[in-house]
Amino acid sequence: MFNKTNLVLGLVQGFYWMASCLFISFMVRLLHGYGYDDYQIGITLTFASLASVIIQPLAGRIADRVGSVRTLLVAGLLSAVIGAIGLNMFSHYAMAVYLLIPLIFGVFRSLIYIIDLWSLSVGRLYKNVSYGFTRSFGAVFYAASAVFYGSAIDRYGTNIIIPFFCLFSVTAVAMTLLIKTPKDTAKTLSRSKSIPIGKAMKILLSNKAYVGLLISYTLVEISCISHQNYLTRKFEVLGAGDFYTGLSLLIMGLLQLFPLLLNTRLTSRFSPSFLMMICLAGLNLRTLILAFSTTPIGTMCAFLTEPFAFGLYIGTILYYMNSILPENVRYLGMTMYAALTAGIGGMTGNLLAGYISKAFGILPMMKYLALPAMLGLIVYCVLYATHRSELSRNPRT
Repeated sequence: MFNKTNLVLGLVQGFYWMASCLFISFMVRLLHGYGYDDYQIGITLTFASLASVIIQPLAGRIADRVGSVRTLLVAGLLSAVIGAIGLNMFSHYAMAVYLLIPLIFGVFRSLIYIIDLWSLSVGRLYKNVSYGFTRSFGAVFYAASAVFYGSAIDRYGTNIIIPFFCLFSVTAVAMTLLIKTPKDTAKTLSRSKSIPIGKAMKILLSNKAYVGLLISYTLVEISCISHQNYLTRKFEVLGAGDFYTGLSLLIMGLLQLFPLLLNTRLTSRFSPSFLMMICLAGLNLRTLILAFSTTPIGTMCAFLTEPFAFGLYIGTILYYMNSILPENVRYLGMTMYAALTAGIGGMTGNLLAGYISKAFGILPMMKYLALPAMLGLIVYCVLYATHRSELSRNPRT
């Protein structure tokens, strides 16, 4: 595993997730530091989710068609850096914040699955490249940096967020440029597999497994995104500082290692649909603990579910999509899925979170917003049971 390609791909993941941990996880604290209240923050995050709905499928479509996905990654990371610098310069102008946060969020978040799918494609060109191993760098770097961020923000304030975000994003760019792929081969594959957008959308929307997961996970994301975004505010209300947020993210990142390193064994032993059901159940358990915990320690304990919640989901979703989608729509399908679940789920969750927290407070808001995740799990279980029933009646399908 410890070859140059694995290590460099791992560092791409690591520095990307260090930047993501700082900017995404502490975005509410950043905006709060700029002087915006909970309702204004909810509106800003709603616009961010809307931008994600638009930008992520566009990025996926481009990735399906371009000769070099690596160039797309570099362009996306540098665009996010430029936007972050502008945000820091014009943070006192509300309209600038409402514009720049969605652009940065949409561009930066669209790269998550593009990096993952690119890593898998690089693995087909080089021997001994392990996706689980390279993706585990993201979990380790995320975890290691989380505690540092929490204590550093407690001590120095939110002014450190943008400079460190830019530093780690640029470092991810440098690591990306070290990965060499045969351009001519990439262009040939891209052109031979590219299909018209209308046909690609028809393939995706006629896929029952794809649409079913899209609906159920969007409901789950309404809960998960709002809870994650307002985690720093919950600790604040409970009388704890950002150090507790850092510890929570440390636990989350470290415990994600286990399912990532066991990814090959898990995907060879269990079906993708069964693993996805376990993920959604784990995410529901995490959501319920976050919603009803009344102490900082209890809130931190929610992230002990990571080995069978989001940690398992990271590898399972790629396994699931690879099993149900043809290769020529995989980037589009994955990014459109991410855009709609995180976008629509995020818009709904953030808007409701901002409104409910303003009217009733942070703690009641998190309890109310545990309900969509439970509904999403129920929807998926019904679809899973229906699919199993169809298989038993028609074994050849």
